[in-house]
Order: sequence, then C-alpha cells, then structure tokens
Amino acid sequence: MSKFGKEHLLKVLQTKAGEEGLRAASQVISQQIISAAKYYMGAPDGQYFTKKDFPDEVVNAKKAYITLNTILGGETAEMDRFQEGKKQVPELFTPLGVEKMITLFMHLYCFASGADDTAGYETVRACRQTEVSEGESIVGPLTSTTKLSVDEIMQLGYGNKNNLAICKYQFHEGAVAFDMEKLGKDYMKPEEREVLLLPGSSLIAFCIGHDDRYLGKDGKPALLYQVSVYPPDFSSIYTENPEELREVVYNEENIREVRAFYEALNGQGEFPIEPDCYRDWKDRFQKLVFTELIKFI
Repeated sequence: MSKFGKEHLLKVLQTKAGEEGLRAASQVISQQIISAAKYYMGAPDGQYFTKKDFPDEVVNAKKAYITLNTILGGETAEMDRFQEGKKQVPELFTPLGVEKMITLFMHLYCFASGADDTAGYETVRACRQTEVSEGESIVGPLTSTTKLSVDEIMQLGYGNKNNLAICKYQFHEGAVAFDMEKLGKDYMKPEEREVLLLPGSSLIAFCIGHDDRYLGKDGKPALLYQVSVYPPDFSSIYTENPEELREVVYNEENIREVRAFYEALNGQGEFPIEPDCYRDWKDRFQKLVFTELIKFI
C-alpha cells in the first residue's frame, strides 16, 4: 500500500476518528475530504465549516484560500496580500477554526491524486525569481501550477511580474498533487487547469537560462527553471513537541490578537502593526500542520 495512496491516508484519518464505527467514520471522512477540497477552491458546500459552529463569513467564504495561504506563507505573505487588496477571513480565527484549518490540509492530501496518478504530470508556473529556490527544497505554502502551456499562461497575463521566472514541473513516481480538475463541475476556474503542489512535497530545481520569448513586466527575459517533484518528506522538517506547539497555537489570547490583526489587514492606508505574538504563532501553526502531516508516513 502506497503511504500516500488514498487507502493509507483514509486509514490514518479513521484512526484519528477512533476505533468505533469505522465504517460510519469512513463515510463521514470521505464527505469531509470532498468538502475540504471544495472549500479551499472557493465552492463551499456548508459541510466543512458549518453554520452550527461558524458565522456566514466563514461558511460561505469563496476566497478563504487567501487566509490559508497567508498563514502558510513566508515573511512577506501578509504585506503582499495587503498591498494587492486581497481580503482575509478573520472570522476563521477561533480555537475551533484553527483546528479545522489544520485538519483541512490533511483532508486535501486525501483528495489529492495518489502515487499512481501523478507520475508523468507536467505543469508550469509563472512567478517572481525570488519565489524559486534553486537546488533542493520543500514546499511550504500550497503552490498553484497549471497544465496549460507557457504560451497560454503568458497570454492569460500571468507573466505580468518583475524579475519573471517560468518554472516547468515534472512529477515523479510517488509525488502527490491536487488536480483541481478532479473537482468536476465544482471547479470554479476550469480554463486554468490548475494543479496544486501540496505542503511537504520535495523539489529539485535547476535554472536552465533565459528565454527571450517571454518578457516580464520590467521588459527583461524570464529565467527558466526545470523542477522535479518528488514524494513529500515531512520527517526531516519538524520534530518539535506537538503539545508545546499547541500551547501557543490554541492559546485564546493569541488567537484573539491574530484575529484582530487579520481584521486590520482588510483595511486601507498603512500596513497594520503586527501583534507581538504573531510571528511565533504563525511559525508554530506551520509546524503543527507538518506535525499532523507526518502521521501519514
């Protein structure tokens, strides 16, 4: 059984659900997996974040992925989205909301293609050169790529960036990918044919030079990268005590301060002051996500 195949991942989640009523648990988990995928992609069905536990701003959020990607993002993720005017969903920040967000990433893995499906996938991405790590790296935040050609993504305007880089990804045996087309009629942007690289995926990237056919916003030719995608590697990333992580991540005062900060990110004018706890809270949130994903191994 592949450790990243659906059967294994479901077994892990069933174990989390308890030993009693595994058949019923399996049915519930299967629905949660589908609902989690829909929720991340902006087609919430009201079954993952429910009206019983959350306000409409959360239940019906069509762009909650902005907040999810901000939390998993790097140091500039908050500033980048603030400057671009992208709206956050601060109502997600309650103790239960934090728990559901962390579990959502486990469910996305179960929705993702199994090892037998992804070998041979070839996708591309237009991004800034600072967003590419040459050599070996591990995916942190979810990264969107596409099965479209380079010419097609340039025609759609995705090359409108300074210091443009174009990455060509090749998926190898055992790699895990979230093929959004598998959402069928619930996929909101079928013309973009997106494939998500999931957190923990192993990458090896090589720069293969410039390409004068593709110019960035600054008029400079794009750097081309060839990137190989391999199975996830969680064990070498975070080995910290989960209970110590939870003490910070689920601290109610920290959560209130983080929520207030994300409310301020939806404002205008100057970038809001980060609360003192935020960087440590975000770091431990990310580590807790990977601590949960390690259970898949």
